[in-house]
Amino acid sequence: MKAFLALCLAVMLSFIIVPNIPVNVQEKSGASDKIITQPVTAEETKEKQTVPVFTEDIAKKQANLFIEALKQDTDENYRVLNYSNKEEYMTYLTNFVSKDLAAYYTDGLFEERESSLYIIPTELPPWLEDSEPVIIKQLSDHSYRVHQKNESDLYGSYEITLGYEYLNGKWIITFASVD
Repeated sequence: MKAFLALCLAVMLSFIIVPNIPVNVQEKSGASDKIITQPVTAEETKEKQTVPVFTEDIAKKQANLFIEALKQDTDENYRVLNYSNKEEYMTYLTNFVSKDLAAYYTDGLFEERESSLYIIPTELPPWLEDSEPVIIKQLSDHSYRVHQKNESDLYGSYEITLGYEYLNGKWIITFASVD
């Protein structure tokens, strides 16, 4: 009986002594990063950045910067002149898109051989058109979805949806879907 009471007392004391910090860990599908939500301390609040307003101009500018980054100068054999491997090129692309999207497009449009990076000769993917309007849906103060219906000779009618998040002081594309 004394052992049971001692055990109960030890359990109760552990709840009092050990800080009770609620933590929710949720994995993004296909992403290696984890989102951790916990109480914000006063010191963290000082460092919290103000998220700039997200606009159609920002959406289109970021989409254009990325599609232009996919266009690379090559020699006559399609060897990329400014980057020597996929890792180096993906690091550059993360200025515009998430690591997952950078890897997806790099793997689909480039290959490494003979210690160099080569572009696979093909058309650019269907993308946001500057001249067409977009529908913007706010998901949170730092996350948006941008949707656009387009038509082209190459791809026919298609709908594109891009996800944008404000990360590390800038808007980047974290999601792309074409139907």
